[in-house]
Amino acid sequence: MPYDILNKYTVLDLSNRLAGSFCAKLLSQYGCRVIKVEPPEGDPERTHNTPMFLHLNTGKESLTLDLKKPNGKEILKKLVNSADILIETFKPDYMKSIGLSYDDLCKINPSLIMASITPFGQSGPNKDFDYTELTIFSMSGGMHREGLPENHPIRYAAEASQHYAGNTAAAAITSALFKKITRNQGDWIDISIQECFAGHPHQIALRAPFIYSGMSDERMIPRFMLNNGSEPYAVGTFKCKNGFISFLPLGARMWPLVAKLMEREDLVNNTKFDTPEKRFENRHELESILQKWLNTKTKEEIFEITQHVGLPGAPALEIKEVFENEQFKHREFFTTLETDDYGKLKYAGDPFRFVGKKYQKITNSPKLGEQTEEILSNELSMSKSDIEKLKKTSTI
Repeated sequence: MPYDILNKYTVLDLSNRLAGSFCAKLLSQYGCRVIKVEPPEGDPERTHNTPMFLHLNTGKESLTLDLKKPNGKEILKKLVNSADILIETFKPDYMKSIGLSYDDLCKINPSLIMASITPFGQSGPNKDFDYTELTIFSMSGGMHREGLPENHPIRYAAEASQHYAGNTAAAAITSALFKKITRNQGDWIDISIQECFAGHPHQIALRAPFIYSGMSDERMIPRFMLNNGSEPYAVGTFKCKNGFISFLPLGARMWPLVAKLMEREDLVNNTKFDTPEKRFENRHELESILQKWLNTKTKEEIFEITQHVGLPGAPALEIKEVFENEQFKHREFFTTLETDDYGKLKYAGDPFRFVGKKYQKITNSPKLGEQTEEILSNELSMSKSDIEKLKKTSTI
């Protein structure tokens, strides 16, 4: 619980997919108490993708519970009575099929906020379809513009759509909290991962040519696509003495700065390069001049020069360099935690600061069922013998 902004609220995290887990993680960072409710055998992500699981579940508590068993459902309902938020990622109608729909839970707690995060939402012809990051990225229109023209479309690395959906869900939940506070009313929030990513600002920008002119914006060579192709000689990522450096000079006004960067200000008024059209025509020669200069400099030296010149450019940091970056270190963005099974691990912190608020370090993700007995005993006043019976029937 890095901040105590929302420390009055309790979240029941029933999610078993990335988007829901990330949403709950964000709420934990905002200060909510998050109880991860997982089956007795554990969330599949514990073994399928352990590093991601550890990242997504920092700051949470773990309660094992079999929701298919009557006792398991009754325990969840009792927890719902005092909870504020419930997050689930099951297929549409699954919660209804086991007697835990929003209508069922709302009768217990009318002010409950329930967020259902699914690939395609709770309605529509695709609502029951399963998904992977690839299918969501493809069906949101994201792949249409990604990749080289002569090759097949590609998607972004990692799980961009699911992280964005988790972020969107957390924002929707905090908005619903305002209604809960002012009117003591809950809400059922239907979140479609497909719609979240289709509505991503980057995707909207890529669809702009079609929206305004009916033209399909096809894939292009990256250096021509960026900056409308007008100054492609210095657009993109280039090799330098000890790695790679990226540039994005925005428009013709940047040409004198590029020349200054290369220590070739004599080129500014050269008749071969004095207009955008000529620079485009002679782009290979310019790129050769730039590359020759880059080969003599380290990415650290080049970055310092770009800042002095006023040209947008930055080094492509390797993973080790990210952790050693002085800006990250100054703001203490990464936190090192000691774990029983994996030794010391580095975790990303919050990308925001509440100025004047004390920041509390994040805590490790819980072991399977680590807080089960504590929650059942303290929250539901269950005796040790009752808890043992639940263990024997594999309810917990």
